[in-house]
Amino acid sequence: MATLRLAASRRPGLLHLLFQVLILAIPTNVTSPVPAGMFQTRCLERHFWLSVKSNFLGSMIRFDFEDQHGFHFLSDQEATLCGYTVQISEAGDLVLRASFLACHVHTKMGTDYQLRVWFRNLQPEGTVAVYPLQLHCSIQEKWSIREIVCEENYMEVSIQKPLLPVTSKNDEDPEEPHMAVVFYRAHQLADKMKIFSLTEAAVLGYRISQHGSRLILRCPYLSPLSYFIREKGMDLEIVRAAVLYRLHFNMLAVDTTVACSRNQATAEGSDLVWTVPYNLSPLVHGQFRDRGLRFGVNGEALTESQNNERGYKIVLEGEQVKVRIPTGAHDGHIKSGVLRGLYSQSMSVDLFFMSQWEDGYWNLTQHRSFRLLKTPLVPQTPVFSSDTVPVTGLFSATLGFFAPDVSLQKVTVDGGGDLLTWTPSHQTQNDTDLKVSRLLQINGSSSYQLHLSLSHPNIIPKYVGGGNKTYSLTFTFTFNISPSGEVFYHQASVEHSAEYTALGSLILEGKCKQSSLLVLLYYGAQTDLQWELFLGARKLDWELVEMGGFVVKAEDEYLTVEIPFHSPGLKYEELTLCGFVAVVEVSVVEAASLKVQDSLVHKCTFPPRELLVCLPEGRVVAVVDTTHTIPPTNPNRTSLSDPSCVPVETDSARALFNFSLSSCGTTVTTKGNFLVYENQIHYNQGFLPLDEPVIHRDSPYSLTIQCRYPLNETRILSVQHPGSSHLDTSPCGLTSSCVVTCKL
Repeated sequence: MATLRLAASRRPGLLHLLFQVLILAIPTNVTSPVPAGMFQTRCLERHFWLSVKSNFLGSMIRFDFEDQHGFHFLSDQEATLCGYTVQISEAGDLVLRASFLACHVHTKMGTDYQLRVWFRNLQPEGTVAVYPLQLHCSIQEKWSIREIVCEENYMEVSIQKPLLPVTSKNDEDPEEPHMAVVFYRAHQLADKMKIFSLTEAAVLGYRISQHGSRLILRCPYLSPLSYFIREKGMDLEIVRAAVLYRLHFNMLAVDTTVACSRNQATAEGSDLVWTVPYNLSPLVHGQFRDRGLRFGVNGEALTESQNNERGYKIVLEGEQVKVRIPTGAHDGHIKSGVLRGLYSQSMSVDLFFMSQWEDGYWNLTQHRSFRLLKTPLVPQTPVFSSDTVPVTGLFSATLGFFAPDVSLQKVTVDGGGDLLTWTPSHQTQNDTDLKVSRLLQINGSSSYQLHLSLSHPNIIPKYVGGGNKTYSLTFTFTFNISPSGEVFYHQASVEHSAEYTALGSLILEGKCKQSSLLVLLYYGAQTDLQWELFLGARKLDWELVEMGGFVVKAEDEYLTVEIPFHSPGLKYEELTLCGFVAVVEVSVVEAASLKVQDSLVHKCTFPPRELLVCLPEGRVVAVVDTTHTIPPTNPNRTSLSDPSCVPVETDSARALFNFSLSSCGTTVTTKGNFLVYENQIHYNQGFLPLDEPVIHRDSPYSLTIQCRYPLNETRILSVQHPGSSHLDTSPCGLTSSCVVTCKL
């Protein structure tokens, strides 16, 4: 049999893609004992069945067959003509089906059949492990007079003729000199028919042989002399032939016509459906008398009770027989895919189907079909359901159902503030705000359940009045399909309404946006209550609003104050390359009594790309991005005016400096009513060898940073955007390796 190379994606049933006629130069053959559980064997009605587990398969495998004449390596074409079928199942296992009438099968009295198989498996170290397997089966039901097989890769008919001549030659030798074959085509005149010797027929791909007392014709699909007809709305491929042989002084003809249905499976609702003609008229002579239908999976017929238990159905509709396999049924396999951007599924099943009948010429015909059926991709609509527990404010949602080959890669939640993101790695960091869990179903499918606290700072409700607020949440799910790596997305939106604090009270709430802190003050419908809002110790007035760049919006029942992260009045608890925490202290007081009605300490974390912070205690924190120049500057080799003042943290693009205004070469000047402190960030240039001392390896780089403090107020904190710094750069330097790692 042809050497089989296994690619990364083992697509089943594509024999013409998987089998390649390769001459395998076997380096070292090592005969090995058969490992437990890796091989499974069964006896079907007319076939040997051998399965090899997917996790046992090497990068290259092949089967050899042994009989009394020695070892035989068959090409894929020879395997087809000899009665062997090899395929990769949807589960990834290797499956061999061999006919009892196949080449190299030894039989005794036509009841016991034996096949010696050598399985060769290429190991990672380059050796080839060889496993000998002895298959033995006894026939359970005696052969009928005519049996037809429609396999995945060949068509076969065998005829039981007790008067066939007995010869001393090998039964499998097709070169019987007293035999010939004639092929008929549709509507062909008798005088146009040509008689072929068995050698001529073999050249065309038709193998005619005797196995015991059975006459066999076997050929691949789409052979040169086959033709198609439309039968009951379905396509049949037909090879119409008669084998001629001389018996004593008479020339006898045996009808060896074979016909196979070539239609594919379809999807009807949630069922896989395969349809075949009830009466295969090209094979019927005279009156058709049904002797029963049987079907099953994996090459084996099931009992009626087994089919009912699994939900399998066989239905006769007029002149058609329909086999129905429900989605998710036992032995069915669901494969995911993406069709026009939508999540889709196809179902496959290794179906066995047999029809039996009598007619005016044949006492009993058994017609068997082995088909690895697969439906086209059918778009699926995942079901999204949501629920909220009012007491806890915990939002939960479930999305399903997905096949086992689908995994969730990311979830993003848009709740009005910054996006919330979940990935499997975030789950391991005990993120209590957004949790996702996978729920497995009995049939192997799965759904995903999401839990989210509505009190999360990034979830910003809309206050609609009357003591009600509405949460608008949009979820974007990103999924991956293995092993193909296809990606698809599913988006779902939901609104949730809730009641909140009674009218007339003053309530503060904080949220986080991408580059600002959001403070909400709810004051209700009662407008007679006079109040004042304080940020720290300073009252919110228009002077503070303009100085800090605040955005203030007043609605009927609440007020929002959006504070940029660089505004005065903020405090900073952490200042690292991984992020800095901005803090604002907010309080609302009754104007007349100055009694505090509510207070809030609101914190938000921001990722610092570039930043200059002038702290009131006389320290400067600067984060600079040195990659704006061409080529980029190495942040690892920067320093302040004093070369000994180097960054406290760097990564591949940024440097963080933290220094006192009285150190690192900082200068101070007076400009009007301000003290201006100034320093420079330099790039330490590399020099060429001493014989060329005036030439630098790198271009110069400098960045001026300034902090301005009022002469009469040194406790003001100042935060500046990068554009507020004085930038004086030239093309410069080298890139660096990352020396700081942030946990996100």
